[in-house]
Amino acid sequence: MGNTVGNPTVKTYTKKELAGYLTGLAGQNIIYNIIATGLAFYFQSVIFLPAIACSLIFALARVWDAINDPMMGTIVDKTHTKWGKCKPYLLFVPVIIMVTTIVPFINGMYAEPNDLHEVALQDIGAYTDFVESDLTKSLEYDGVEYLFVPAGGSWDLQKDADGKTLMDEDGNIVKTKVMVYTAADKQPVTDTALAETVLQEFQSELGFVKKTGGRAAIIIAWAAFSYILWGMTYTIGDIPLWGVTSLMTEDQNDRAKVLTLARAVANVGMIGTLFTMIAPAFQGIFKARGMDEAHSLRAAYITLAIVMTVFASILFQFAGLSVKEKVSAKSEKTYTIKENFKIMFGNKPFRQILISGILRSPIQLLAIVAMTLVMYYFFNNDIGATLFVDGALNITLVLKIVILVVGLFGGMIGFPLLVPTLIKKYEKKKLYNFFSLIGAIPFALIFVFFLISKGNVLTWGGMLVMYVLFFMAASSMGSLNVLQSVMIADCVDYEEYYTGVRPDGVFFSGQSFITKLSAGIASLISGAVYAIVGFSDKNVALLNNALVNGADFKVYNGGKFAAAMFFLISIPPAVGMVLAAIPTLKYALPNYEHKRILAELVAKRHGAEAVSEEVSEETADETPAD
Repeated sequence: MGNTVGNPTVKTYTKKELAGYLTGLAGQNIIYNIIATGLAFYFQSVIFLPAIACSLIFALARVWDAINDPMMGTIVDKTHTKWGKCKPYLLFVPVIIMVTTIVPFINGMYAEPNDLHEVALQDIGAYTDFVESDLTKSLEYDGVEYLFVPAGGSWDLQKDADGKTLMDEDGNIVKTKVMVYTAADKQPVTDTALAETVLQEFQSELGFVKKTGGRAAIIIAWAAFSYILWGMTYTIGDIPLWGVTSLMTEDQNDRAKVLTLARAVANVGMIGTLFTMIAPAFQGIFKARGMDEAHSLRAAYITLAIVMTVFASILFQFAGLSVKEKVSAKSEKTYTIKENFKIMFGNKPFRQILISGILRSPIQLLAIVAMTLVMYYFFNNDIGATLFVDGALNITLVLKIVILVVGLFGGMIGFPLLVPTLIKKYEKKKLYNFFSLIGAIPFALIFVFFLISKGNVLTWGGMLVMYVLFFMAASSMGSLNVLQSVMIADCVDYEEYYTGVRPDGVFFSGQSFITKLSAGIASLISGAVYAIVGFSDKNVALLNNALVNGADFKVYNGGKFAAAMFFLISIPPAVGMVLAAIPTLKYALPNYEHKRILAELVAKRHGAEAVSEEVSEETADETPAD
């Protein structure tokens, strides 16, 4: 057990305990980002769940979180063991979360693409024989109408003498050959790449081979149940993981330090966002075993989900093995869930922080949209072809990406490390409101600069400007995350001082709820904007085909898709930052009041009858004249 310098009676954590806690936090956040950034894509684009089903699943989960998170916080606060009230969960929950993180990916495919046709290029003579028949189907693609007709005179798959689907010598289905013509001049399409692109879109127009009845219901129900189950078990680990920070030390400076480092490490856990990009790299393993495109991609996602989750869960386990609770959390009275809801909203400073966090929800768009923006805008949805030109690494692009990444993560991880020092010099309320309001400026300027540059920010000058803007925006965002956690911990002290109850679990469940609700609100915003510009199922498929055939995402569809993504990471977050400052303009727990409260709590815990003269004089000097 360590002691605060100059005050040996104050209990605090050791370096070993801190290191173990931060290692566990990194693992837990990798798990969170696997689900937060990868599962929606997996549901919609890998196993092809209906869009409405996905929306309802995520909405239902958010509603349940509003009940489940405070309920779990209540359970944590009622826990009393020889290890404390948070540590037991950190010891035993990581294994459970490991299982529930993998389970959502182990699901059947709701629909499988209709990829049973292949192009058969023909000369003009074939038109007379086939195209003017009842077999002809048509499709408009990129402003041109095309005609499709099966070369064999039937859309059905070929059968052998026994009536079974014809297979080739490798055991693969023999596809139906399809001829493609332009409707306007009745000419065959002789460009193989164009013909295949149009045929692929034609197959999506034909639809998918969908599950029906009970099988379809089971797949959707499994997706809903497994995702909600993950959210519940994740909460069981998340609330104690953050709540234990107020029990690891009695010193507010040490508490600020651990929360600052925790927020920085949580951002390091964003490597979990790479899940969506990395998974397709495993696809070749399963294609080599004879799997088709759709099933091999599903298998690749399941494989990576298992590998990354097991690794992250091992890291997560370090938190439970390392932390020790130094602050006594026992109280004579316990409260029901209903009473704890009243405590949460009856505690004025906590209520202000909660409302502020909800208003800042659009900031989550940076995490939700960033990976899509990077994949399309910077890599044209083909990392390999973009990074390697004629077999050589594209150093110029790599350096430009590095500039952006350094700006974003330097601001998100590096700058917030200064927050403990700033807290010693300035009022938390002033810092919180300053970062909220000043942070809105660089966020707004990101979209302004995109418009000024006419959609091309990939010049050297453009990337330097983006570096500055992303660094400033991320610095504000990261600092606010730290301050939010520190101020919630202060609210726990506030509640203990006035009621004798220390609701670490309940109050940090509020932080968990803010994170989940913010992600839900941000998803609704991105969905609405994408719907307006048409960045949705069919059009995304068309876009992907066009990019394969040489189109440039930055100018595709008049640049509307690129503009929508830059708008989402800029304007809504800027508005959210401004709104977030409103509830805390008259924050109810100033620094001098919290110091007085904490000093009296520490003295009470150690059997002292009064606050030390040194602390009293210090807080008196900081009391404002008004």
